[in-house]
Formats: sequence, C-alpha cells, structure tokens
Amino acid sequence: MINTANGLMIVVVAIATLCTQPSQAEIFKYTDKNGKTVFSDRPPAENQSESISEVELNPTNRSAPPPKIPPPVTESLGADPAVRYTTTITSPVDGTTVPMGPGNFVVTAQFSPPLAAGEYGVLKLDGVTIAQPQKSNSWQLNNIFRGEHQVTIERQTAEKEVLDTSLPTTVYVLRPSIR
Repeated sequence: MINTANGLMIVVVAIATLCTQPSQAEIFKYTDKNGKTVFSDRPPAENQSESISEVELNPTNRSAPPPKIPPPVTESLGADPAVRYTTTITSPVDGTTVPMGPGNFVVTAQFSPPLAAGEYGVLKLDGVTIAQPQKSNSWQLNNIFRGEHQVTIERQTAEKEVLDTSLPTTVYVLRPSIR
C-alpha cells in the first residue's frame, strides 16, 4: 500500500516528466466524403485509407528569453538641475521709502517657472524668516520698525531645500520716533 506522501510524490514526478517531454501529436490530413480537406488529431472514422496522410511538423521554435534589462534609474524628487529658477521681487522696487506711518507695506514676487506642487515662497526681512511658507506671491507686512531693511524671497521645497533666492531689495521705513 502506498502512503499519501509517496503517492503524491509519484504523481508530481509523473506530471513533471510529462510536461518536460516534447509533445508530438499526430496530425492527419484527409479528404472527407464531400471532397473537403480536413486536418485532425484523429483519423477519420470511415475507411478512407487511400486519402489519409500523416502531416509532419517542423520542430517548435525555441529561443532563449530576452536578457534582463535593469529598471530605469529614477532621480530623487529634489530640484531638477536642468530647470533654471528665477525669483524676482516686483514690489516694492529697490530703494523704496515707506512714508511716515505704521510701517505697513506689501511685498510681491514673481516665480519663474511658477511654483510647483511641494514648492513655497518664503519671505525674509534682514535675513530672518518673518512669514510662513506660502503658495501665494504676495505678503502683507505690518508694523515694520523704522530704518533700512533688506527684503529677500526664497523658493523652497517642502523639505526646506532652497531652490532660488531673489536679489535683496532695500526698503526704508519712516516712522515717528519717541524722544
């Protein structure tokens, strides 16, 4: 009596052997009673031995699989070195004097190319970030102290990688002084 494991092993070996053997089926060609040519894997049931012939097939084409091609190398999601970024402060112009008052003014910028997904504009006053990174190109500054200030805008990624920085713009703020 064959136990289940040995029986299973015999079946697996038999199937593997059959799958590796080239399949060589017989193909018959004959003319039926209506005069039509028929190709079949079985000879006709009726006795037409004079018109039956076995068809010889050429060997099956076999070729090696194509070589393994490595997947394309993907670059990091950082800045594309081929892209030239320009960040320009369009307002106020360099040397602008903010008249006597509370020290409020608007800074606007132009980004070329426009800010992409995951990119932000960051406003700096005298080298210090004074506003949250934003997608907009306009910042309202309020209550800026009197004196000379350097305004710059940086184009940054979400990871705070600086892609471009504008040229500094000098702004003079006039405010009443308390003596």
